[in-house]
Amino acid sequence: MNEPDAGVVQPAMLVRPVDPTRYGGVVRPDKTVRWAVDELELVRRMRGRSPDTWRSPTALPESLDQLAKWLTELGWDDLACLARREELAVYRTLSADQPGSFGDRIVHALAALRLSLMDCKRYEEALEVVEELLRLSETNRSAQAKASDARSWRTLLLARLGRDQKAVESAAEVVTEIRGRLQHAGARSAGFELIHALTAYADRLDKVGRVAEAAEVSAEVMAAWWRQPDSTVQFLLALDLCSERLVRSGQTEQARACIVEAMRKMRRRKRDTDQARVWHNLGVRLLALEVPESALTAAEEAAQLYRDRARAHQERHRSLLANDDWDDDQRYSEAYLRKRRHEELRSSRKEVRRAEQALHDALLTLSACLRRLDRVDEAVAADAEAAILPG
Repeated sequence: MNEPDAGVVQPAMLVRPVDPTRYGGVVRPDKTVRWAVDELELVRRMRGRSPDTWRSPTALPESLDQLAKWLTELGWDDLACLARREELAVYRTLSADQPGSFGDRIVHALAALRLSLMDCKRYEEALEVVEELLRLSETNRSAQAKASDARSWRTLLLARLGRDQKAVESAAEVVTEIRGRLQHAGARSAGFELIHALTAYADRLDKVGRVAEAAEVSAEVMAAWWRQPDSTVQFLLALDLCSERLVRSGQTEQARACIVEAMRKMRRRKRDTDQARVWHNLGVRLLALEVPESALTAAEEAAQLYRDRARAHQERHRSLLANDDWDDDQRYSEAYLRKRRHEELRSSRKEVRRAEQALHDALLTLSACLRRLDRVDEAVAADAEAAILPG
């Protein structure tokens, strides 16, 4: 831990610009830099000295923890990794002198290091940290509490590293572990933890070409979301994915039945504009599956939801245009207020255009469904409505 060591954060490393797009603080960046510099100075005073001279037995690693937080706020993830590694190394040294006294703190430091490594996209190193956490979970309670999360991260990291078969095995292990835990607890239905684990497992199966199995797992996900309150959008997204996987695995009849049955169940659920994209996807898929009547039902639903969304964005934009108080805030300069106004209007126009384009596409799908059913006049009307919208 000597100062010349390039493996630790040094003062010269903090002399760099702060990228405003990466800055995560809530005060001026120069203040956060100052705090980081001050914290590093505390760290430097303690490096290489006996813990007996520190203000507390864990003062150095605690200062390194705070330093890493400031560095993360500044967007300097590479330096945050250095601080986290040094924090972990100090705890290991302390633990060697006092076995069993710093196990929980080592677990905390490992979890924090994993986050920093992920921010740096150093996935191989992050995977090593996760594997260590899982080994520690065999003997340490804090690590045991983080084990389920660590297994999920292992799956993600294996996938990021392109080790797809290993990722499938890891995802399956996560699902098995959660199922066992829920069964032991006497749970009667899948909770969010299992739903997310099953979703990840289905994705990994799909990635290695086991699409039929992925569809089967997706069906379980869909059923689980249906049983959760206020999860209609998640249910529809799972339906979209499940039916798409059924089609790709050659199970077209099952895909038809899956969608039609889900649409029947949806009559009991409230609609909102967040569902629009899925209804559109289902309409397109049903049309391709030669079920035009059901496709029309989905397409009509999508078109109406997209109309509602477009109308809401249009009304918001008109309200924004009519607001003449945009330059009344005395706290800011006129130049800043004018710039903010310009950005708000530009963002609003972009949202309106995006909503209108989505409605345009939904209307064309609606028209195709109507034409398939020989309802030509209604199809022409849908085409005419689409024609006045940006494509």
